[in-house]
Amino acid sequence: MTNLATSTATSGKFPNPMDWLFGELHGLFGNKLLDAFRSGHTVDGLDTGIENMKRVWAEKIRANDLKMADVRAGLKAAERLKWPPTWGEFLEICKPSVNIDAAIYEAIEQIRLRQQGEDQWSNAAFYWAAIKVGERDMLGQTFSQIKPLFERALKVVLSGEVLPVPPRVARLEAPEKTPEQMEQDRLRIDAIARKAYTPAKSVREVMGNIGWARRIVEDNQAGGKVPLNKLRIAREAIFNVTGVEA
Repeated sequence: MTNLATSTATSGKFPNPMDWLFGELHGLFGNKLLDAFRSGHTVDGLDTGIENMKRVWAEKIRANDLKMADVRAGLKAAERLKWPPTWGEFLEICKPSVNIDAAIYEAIEQIRLRQQGEDQWSNAAFYWAAIKVGERDMLGQTFSQIKPLFERALKVVLSGEVLPVPPRVARLEAPEKTPEQMEQDRLRIDAIARKAYTPAKSVREVMGNIGWARRIVEDNQAGGKVPLNKLRIAREAIFNVTGVEA
């Protein structure tokens, strides 16, 4: 059933969708739910207040395009409530409003943590929106650049079924290099730079263009806390100039 309110007829063993929803809410709140909506006036044995509640909610569910997954999420969230929700409260817990700035900050931080397999997302939609934007852009662009990309991506994600965040997989850390290995890397890069020598380009000029990048890589190899984005850019610079992965 795509939309809870698309069917209004009882058929066989499948209940009227609104009777099912009301039954679920009644299971959570008991007579508190009945007291909130019943009028005490009955027609054909049915309380007009409760029947009106079902009709109005069905119309609002249809108007707000709530999917079955949304309604189930709302019922799950309602378990924390002490009193039965009004329609507005139920809509909010079915489709919580999103503070887009907070969502972006969370996504940036959790994408970083995911590189070590330590991410924890408050909303799976934030993860999928970040994936649509791309890890490189999420970690490499400014907040103002990310915001319109993330907003569009999140809108697309929320328009369909939001899947759970895939299991985290910790990245294996590269083993620390010994001083001898670091020196071998330096000599190898120097040798490549010499091959790139032309009368118009000295070895000093070739290596000077990536000296900053080599220092970043060496700092990381020596145990310094180099931000992953900065380290990635440095390694790319070395590879682009020398053809060797640092």
